[in-house]
Amino acid sequence: MGQPSALALVFGSPASEPDEVRPPNFPYWESVSQHRFGGPSVLYLGAGWVLTARHVGLGEVVFEDKTYLPNFRSRHPLLNANGTGADVVVFKLEADVALPDLPILPLASDPPRPGEELVLIGFGRLRGKVIEWREKGRTEFRFEWSEAGAKRWGTNRVVAKGGMLPQRSWLTHVFSFNFDEPGSENTTRFEAQATVGDSGGAVFVERNGEWQLVGVMISISRHTATPGATTQYGDVTYAADIASYRAEILRWTRPKCSNEEDDDGDGEIDFPADPGCSSRFDTDERDTGWMASGSGPLRALAVFGAGILCCAAAYWTFRARKPL
Repeated sequence: MGQPSALALVFGSPASEPDEVRPPNFPYWESVSQHRFGGPSVLYLGAGWVLTARHVGLGEVVFEDKTYLPNFRSRHPLLNANGTGADVVVFKLEADVALPDLPILPLASDPPRPGEELVLIGFGRLRGKVIEWREKGRTEFRFEWSEAGAKRWGTNRVVAKGGMLPQRSWLTHVFSFNFDEPGSENTTRFEAQATVGDSGGAVFVERNGEWQLVGVMISISRHTATPGATTQYGDVTYAADIASYRAEILRWTRPKCSNEEDDDGDGEIDFPADPGCSSRFDTDERDTGWMASGSGPLRALAVFGAGILCCAAAYWTFRARKPL
């Protein structure tokens, strides 16, 4: 089995392709985009931060039909617990222009479970014509890839919940899903397989009515004896497990008011619970209006303390100006 980088979505037949441009009741369609000039897929995490496969790398990206430059100094490859690198990277957009007006993506805290249905979104190649060949006395067929990719979505079902995928010098926590033929036990309504261009594309799951980013597509495996640039039933897509890298992603990319931490120690966490947060994009949880909204004794104590500080400052200023 080979493990080339994942590139685009292929469907088993025209009948299994979704008619809708985007998944129904799905709020994060615009958050999945690509590098400029038809490059691979990237994900907008919110607050100026982008996530993609490490082998995709940094470059100009497009969101809401606008092109954004990356801040190369903000590049943070994600690491495993033992310090080895994974095939996932985050970076920030240059802030010299208005950032995309897109929401912060909810990140899954639990890895996908076997049998859980997934939604895949990427910019890979499309399903082309069917080709046949003879192998070991049997007739085999595959779906040829189109010349260019396009943004598509499809579905699949988790097969394996965990494992480590070796690639180049990287080792990545992944889960996987198979490209199942129609009528099989695990096939989904819009069964799809990743192809070239889907690297960096999103894997979402809906849990308790909320869509969460559960993975980012990074690789595929297929029979090496079959023709290149094709897809066959039984091929496998691998996605980096977001839950395994969630803490590091939050550390680098989330503003204080959406990082799931009590940064100011007041017992409240993030917007809207913390009174110091004006939005999920706020970078400081501290409540600057605490004097105005506090109790009478608290305000009196604050005013008394402020008066002492002012008198002390005036005294030391006077001493500094007194001639020797």
